[in-house]
Amino acid sequence: MKTRTSTDIFRYWQSLREKGRTPSRDQLDPGAIRDALPDVFILEQAEADQGRTASPRFRLAGTRLCALFVRELRGARLDSLWSAADMQDLADVTRRVMLSGEPAVIQASGIADGERLAAELVLLPLLSRGGRHDRIFGSLTPISRPAWIGARPLPFLSIDRVAFPDRDLPVRSVAVRATVSRTFAAPTRDTALRQALSRVMHLSVMDGGKGR
Repeated sequence: MKTRTSTDIFRYWQSLREKGRTPSRDQLDPGAIRDALPDVFILEQAEADQGRTASPRFRLAGTRLCALFVRELRGARLDSLWSAADMQDLADVTRRVMLSGEPAVIQASGIADGERLAAELVLLPLLSRGGRHDRIFGSLTPISRPAWIGARPLPFLSIDRVAFPDRDLPVRSVAVRATVSRTFAAPTRDTALRQALSRVMHLSVMDGGKGR
């Protein structure tokens, strides 16, 4: 991994695993990763819409992450940040992370006003209440932080490569054959978590009930 944020949250996620089991969302402690919080996010499973492949949506998005694209990301599809050519590959990777409990790291790049930016995306599976495999905790951080971040938007990112633990595979070779379950529990409020993330983690929190 190329950034401190990526390393920190990956190690933290590993510390939450019990006998290799996927951690639960309820295990997350904002204070344990305070320095990384502006770059982190939580994704939730979403259904396909208008014929498009299902892509996780941002439930929570750190302020520096939003600044990178100069827009609010709450409720946005993850694939809205990526080139059209990479949307299916991204869907395959996120589905694999959710279903297998296997983390992934994506090296990516984008161009804003002729300037190239390299970035690193970390995707770490989480269980929601009821043991559902429908959450991803992660971060998206630039390898460097040019002065223009926050002043002009990064239009989109492109996938350069995808890595899995103890493996390093080109994204085109990643195959995910299983499908994500379309079962959703009735939404409930998680006020304490939302308030903590908004107040302590400096995150943009999506309004509305939080499923599971």
